[in-house]
Amino acid sequence: MRELSTLAKYPFLNETKTFIKQYGPSVDELLHDMVYQRARTIGIERLEHALKKRDVGNRSLATESDCIMEILSYPLARMVTVCVGDVYFKRRYALGEALHVYHNLLNESVPFLIEIAEELGITVQFDKETNALRIYFKNYLRFAPTRYKEWKLVNRDVGQGYIKLNSRGLARIILEALRGRINQELDIRQCNKSVIQVFSSEISQFKNSVTAQKKKFEAVPIGKLSLEKLPPCMKDIIAAIQKGENVPHMGRFAVVAYLHSLKLNIDEILRIFSTAPDYEEDKTRYQVEHITGQSSTTSYKSPSCDKMRTYGICPTEKMDEICNKIQHPLKYYSTRWKQEKKST
Repeated sequence: MRELSTLAKYPFLNETKTFIKQYGPSVDELLHDMVYQRARTIGIERLEHALKKRDVGNRSLATESDCIMEILSYPLARMVTVCVGDVYFKRRYALGEALHVYHNLLNESVPFLIEIAEELGITVQFDKETNALRIYFKNYLRFAPTRYKEWKLVNRDVGQGYIKLNSRGLARIILEALRGRINQELDIRQCNKSVIQVFSSEISQFKNSVTAQKKKFEAVPIGKLSLEKLPPCMKDIIAAIQKGENVPHMGRFAVVAYLHSLKLNIDEILRIFSTAPDYEEDKTRYQVEHITGQSSTTSYKSPSCDKMRTYGICPTEKMDEICNKIQHPLKYYSTRWKQEKKST
């Protein structure tokens, strides 16, 4: 078995789960026994750090006790997250765990990185003579942030179904794979009523914090844009982005092109995305500038209603009278303005 400090830094590993099953307490003991009060405290710390700083935080792992409490804090944090029951909170926490692992992996050896990757279902080849790392193309396409120039396939060395990358790149792939796994695991789990009893105050505080944060975002004006006049498709995409749900690339593209067509500037468009739990300004800015023509030779147009339906991002069940009379989402916005003027 690996050292306890390693299990504490990577609590998602199967080996860590095995350790907890063999030597750890029962769920009831973990929640109520005073021996594990420190683990419960650290579990809440993980969530607080993830919500505020997008990382679950660093703590001392100098002693065996430090490591055990850190290991046990992981399942506790997950249980509390499920009971908070908010998608934004779940996504923020998953990102915090994944980013924390990513920062630790930057200091690990290549063989260790490969072991972690393979445990997450990522197929990796390593040539010891040349120190060349290659990842199976299907894994690359699934987890690589190919929306950014350096990650696009045309800028990569591809051969025999594998794509070359360095250790830092592999760590980035692991980040995305781990974040996706944690998101999936949190979404299928049910809240344990005992967790609510033990952490009722903390759960209430987290819910209030998320509600306050969302209200703060809603209160910030986005240029002269009237969110109420947006068509159902754009409202749905923006709502999904802000909740941290998995929005397809075409959905993000459509909303950026649409907002740009309404004369919103780059910073105003970024404000829409800034409410997302995984928001990273530099990366999002690159995407927005590319779509709007600020960093490319083309300023892309907002998709028509037909194209929105083709891409599966038109919520047909929410279509209203205006939707049935128009062929482009931009027409919806102008129609709503005209209706409002007539009524006044």
